[in-house]
Amino acid sequence: MDASAAAANLEWGECLVPLAPVPPALQAEVRSAVGAVPGWLARLAPSPWLVRALCEIIKRPFAHAPLEVCDLVTLVVSQENSCRYCYGVQRAVLKIFGQRDEHIDALVRDAQVSQLTPAARAALDLARRLTRANPRPGGGDFEALVRAGFSRPAAAEIVFAAAANALTNRVGTLLALPPEPLVSFVASPVFRFVRPLLAWRMRRRPRAPEPAPRPDDGPCAEVVAALDGSPAAGVLRRAIDGAWASDVLPRRTKTLMLAVIARALGCAHGEGEARRFLTAEGLAPAELDEILTNLGSRRLDAREARLVPFARETARYQPAAIQRRMRELARGLSPEEVLEAVGIAALANAICRMSVVIDAC
Repeated sequence: MDASAAAANLEWGECLVPLAPVPPALQAEVRSAVGAVPGWLARLAPSPWLVRALCEIIKRPFAHAPLEVCDLVTLVVSQENSCRYCYGVQRAVLKIFGQRDEHIDALVRDAQVSQLTPAARAALDLARRLTRANPRPGGGDFEALVRAGFSRPAAAEIVFAAAANALTNRVGTLLALPPEPLVSFVASPVFRFVRPLLAWRMRRRPRAPEPAPRPDDGPCAEVVAALDGSPAAGVLRRAIDGAWASDVLPRRTKTLMLAVIARALGCAHGEGEARRFLTAEGLAPAELDEILTNLGSRRLDAREARLVPFARETARYQPAAIQRRMRELARGLSPEEVLEAVGIAALANAICRMSVVIDAC
């Protein structure tokens, strides 16, 4: 069975969140950002910060890294995470840009593809290891990417591409998003006739460099600053600020989820950021140690007692198992709470993988 057939046959449940009304202003914003209205918008509309974060990632905020390498990173990370939704979309995009099925299959099998440069192979290798995070790569691995031939800003964008797909893949998989019509369209007989026009309409160019946002004083500011010069810095800053500003879940709950995921992935920066905030919230270091060790404590409220162990499970998972777990978790939560919990877990996983760039500093 080839890679595309294997992905199509992944066990995949019904979408966990219902269709919801989409405010006209939000729909117009999404259409303007990505040139279309994706099928997931009506599922994710109750969480505007998450919608905006996904749109900014889809726009490929890269000024330094080769776009074709970032596209391949997206493909192999989605395959590593067994995200049927994201893998299908990215495979379709590559086919629109002229990639043949045989070439794509070789990439996802980790085969030696003759067209890849040694630098591109190094990028895909690091992307795979960041995705598995078993153990999580560190600063030395980032420096190896630089030695392979990428500038430091380009290497940071490649890490961002892998980490951002840790976010998108978790949203797609945990919610069991239905496939986009584009996935079936590229398999239709008419596709080969319209492919050149689609490729022309979807053509992308590198973005202009951008300074990191100022001020950069929200959570995980050091990771954002490491992307200085890349549009990805602003994308990450806005995603974090939007997530932490949302009032669907309390900031303490979201920060506890970050702490648990950081501990699971061995990310000292993420855990340190969480400790700093939780100490200011009145949670003693020994109490947080108990939560991180036991995934429970009398200091947790009823909702936190459910979300903290769930957060730990999102660091590494099998799709069918995590979707069953999500259905259990969703009982008693509103669709808004489900979306926020998934979004925070996905974002925390991205941050804790992205932080390898500051391990190298």
